[in-house]
Amino acid sequence: MSISTETLNQPLHLDKARPVHFVGVGGVGMSGLAKVLIQSGFQVSGSDLSASAYTEELQALGGHIFIGHAASQVPKSAMLIVSSSIDNQNPEIALALEQGLEIHHRSCLLREVMQGALLGHKTTIGITGTHGKTSITGMTGLALKLAGLDPTVVVGGKMPRLNTNALLSPNQQYAVAELDESDGTIVQYQPSVSVVANLELDHADHYTNGLEGVLDTFRTYLKALKPGSKVLYNVTCPNTQRLMADSPPGLESILIAPGDVFTGQEQQTTYWLKNARPYSKGCYQGYVYRNTKMLGELNMSVPGLHNLFNGLCAVAVGDQLGADFDLLAEALQAFTGMGRRFEKVGERNHTLLVDDYAHHPSEVLVTLKAAKESLQGTSGRVIAVFQPHRYSRLQALWEEFLTCFEDADLLYLTDVYAAHEPVIPGMTADAFAQAVKHPNAHYVPLTADFGALRAALQAEMRPGDIVLSMGAGNITKLLRNWSAE
Repeated sequence: MSISTETLNQPLHLDKARPVHFVGVGGVGMSGLAKVLIQSGFQVSGSDLSASAYTEELQALGGHIFIGHAASQVPKSAMLIVSSSIDNQNPEIALALEQGLEIHHRSCLLREVMQGALLGHKTTIGITGTHGKTSITGMTGLALKLAGLDPTVVVGGKMPRLNTNALLSPNQQYAVAELDESDGTIVQYQPSVSVVANLELDHADHYTNGLEGVLDTFRTYLKALKPGSKVLYNVTCPNTQRLMADSPPGLESILIAPGDVFTGQEQQTTYWLKNARPYSKGCYQGYVYRNTKMLGELNMSVPGLHNLFNGLCAVAVGDQLGADFDLLAEALQAFTGMGRRFEKVGERNHTLLVDDYAHHPSEVLVTLKAAKESLQGTSGRVIAVFQPHRYSRLQALWEEFLTCFEDADLLYLTDVYAAHEPVIPGMTADAFAQAVKHPNAHYVPLTADFGALRAALQAEMRPGDIVLSMGAGNITKLLRNWSAE
């Protein structure tokens, strides 16, 4: 028995007298929504296959959290919240379908948290695009919080300093959320301010007609925005340029650029960076301009030029809301990175261990570049481990994947994380390792205990190196706690 799109997208009406049950509550996005509901006074329960820091936090806040799925765990007359990845054969969903309980996709709930009648906010900010959403959302949330705007924030990772993936505003004035385009549910939202950081083909399992499918989804998103809504575009990305050209009348287009590419004479408000330059261990700084006015200097504490641009996006949002630049810049300098975004997870034999979520060629490129730049002036090397995520992505972006590892001194490729997809002939990690254009690429089979891969790394790594694991699958467990062994 499966859940129809019509069932998932039926109108959602929140009522504090009605229980809300999350199926897969331990996910980073789901747990953030559950936290907001608990703190708003709702009766919240949820289940997941395994315990985690997120499930433990929800339990401590008063949520009724179950490890494992069972129909008996669903409260009577509850509303169920699910994600796109949930198994339709789940016994809790089967019970809901049998009893006619409401089942909603998590995007419907996030929409209600942002702009609904009961929990909605006066000004809503949606962070979108193919890459960088989590970092930009985290940066924006932290910057607005420390600048005194007290936003509600829902983001796909823990914000540094605040150590949470969700904040609840005390006044329902501002809400900031990461809007996911992977399954097309981005069309659910109508934020007051949107950031479109970049656009490329990804999630080929959903966008089977390629890049045009992505662009069409974003065109639909723009058409649903209310007149007067602001859309901040990365004007140096060719595909966001295409989207901006199709912008419906009545929207305010605001241009953002990672460098000095404007004259300052454009009619639109324009944010850009002057003299962007590295200054410490691969981190960048630059002067922020709004048209011809310099707002001040932005210094980032997370490596990579792309993160200076991400910080610029956060500044642009804050400036549009009237926040003080100096407070925004101070908050962004204090931003040390989201979980799984160049996350330093330990050290082993004087070798730094870093984990990153990069699973698209563009993300791999900038992550490896940031790692390489962070080692400049030393004899350290970048030893990269990459786990392809989904056969469909590897196939759709095959040529791009073959050439994105040039900043790795040594590269280990491991088995594809299928994410429930069937194997596509030719899309194996072994074939990938043979085809990839890198002189030091090796395929190492992935075992449950990571034994072979860790042994290969141990034999190669030297003091001063960075070992960097990349991928959206279980490769995130490779380096965690390894330093303690």
